[in-house]
Order: sequence, then C-alpha cells, then structure tokens
Amino acid sequence: MQPRSVPFAPGGYRFVPGRQFSGGVAAEPGFALRRVRFREPLPLARGLAAARAILDALGRPPEALAACELRSPLPLPIAEFLAFNETYLAALRANGFAAHPPYPIGRSNLAPILAPPAEVALFAVTFTVPRAGQAEGAGGTDFFISGKPETSAAASFEEGIVGGADVSPAGLRVKAEYVMAELRARMAELGVEEHRVTGAQAYTIHPLEPVLEIVTGRLPLAWGGLTLVPAHPPVTGLAFEVDLRAISEECVA
Repeated sequence: MQPRSVPFAPGGYRFVPGRQFSGGVAAEPGFALRRVRFREPLPLARGLAAARAILDALGRPPEALAACELRSPLPLPIAEFLAFNETYLAALRANGFAAHPPYPIGRSNLAPILAPPAEVALFAVTFTVPRAGQAEGAGGTDFFISGKPETSAAASFEEGIVGGADVSPAGLRVKAEYVMAELRARMAELGVEEHRVTGAQAYTIHPLEPVLEIVTGRLPLAWGGLTLVPAHPPVTGLAFEVDLRAISEECVA
C-alpha cells in the first residue's frame, strides 16, 4: 500500500485521516515523538491543561500534540460514544489544540476493569519535538498508531463488528487477525517501518493466550513485549483492541 498520509506542518507530523481522531501519526523529518504518561491519569480537562503546560514549557506549539491516550469509566453505546467525541473535541479546542477537520491528533481509549476512573481521564500524551543529535531521517521515523478495535465499514455499527459477538478462542482469533491487518495497513499508509515498534497495548477482558501468536507474530514484539490492559474497548459490543507505537523518548510526569 502506498502512503496516503496527510502532512500537518504546524505540528511536525503526518497522519492517517479518520473521523474525530486520526488513525495514527508519524513524525516528519527533523522531528521525533515524545510520550509523557501521567503518574495518575488526570480528568480530561485538567489533563489537557497539563499537556498544554508541558508543551509551553518546552517551547512547542499546541499543534505539536500528536496523540492522546484516554481512560474511561465504562464502554458506551455507539450513539453516546459519538456524543462523547464532541465533548472531547471541545476540550481540545479549549486548550488550543488541533480539533477541527481533518482532525490530525491520534487517540486510544479504553475502559479498564481494574480501578476504573470516575470520569474520562487523560493517561498519556505524545507530541513532536525537534530531533536532536541525529541527521535528518537517521534512526528511522517515530510513530503512534491509534487504538483499533474489530470494527469495519458497514451499513450499521453492529454489522461492522468483525466476528460478531463470538468471543470464543476461535472468534477472538478472527478479531485479532483483522485488527493486526488494519494496524499494519495504517503503518503502510504512514510509510513507516514495522520493525521500529517499541511498544504495543492490547485491550480486552478475554484471555490473551488464543491470540498472542497472532499479535506478536505480525510484529517484532519479542523484545519490547506486549502490554495487556484488562479493559473494554470504548464502545459496547467490542471485545479486542490494539494500539502501537515507535517512540524515541518516554517518561512519567
């Protein structure tokens, strides 16, 4: 697949177009990605204000925000999830972040079953910084691929759930095969190298063992490993979701 990503010059990255958030982002030449995880997830408004303060302190523009990782109290019916997305976009705009079409910022979202937050919270943010100490393009391209569940384009949300309601080991494998193919397609669209993946997160309440070979076998995760987050994807009816990243610098704030 040829890259079909869209450049977002103010932020120093390119992205795969989506709806209220992009399918993923990749740093442009001269930039790297930095991921900051909050020691404790912050309520969304506070978290985005904290993210803006981090960028301001580094002398980076708000457009440098490239991805948000959210934690939600519960999965939502699809209509409520779409309504939440409008609230999310308003919170981004309130802090000066890019939240207008074509919505360049990537995102993952999940509803953890262990210590769920009382309200939607910001778990981590990723943003661009000038690449220091390396020639332009050296070391490969940093990227973040947004969380992808087992949903495909269809006449209705329910019809688009790959594998339907089957969460048996065989059903989960069908879902995982689809999700991993979609994630690899996004990497191809961004023109990034799969071997640079530094981390992956799987969100499910079901045993990971039936799909472990599918997830790790499609990507070079033997060294970096796969993080299992016991959680629901953000929309009711979904069972399995994965996000990916290749990030030069990660820290906890």
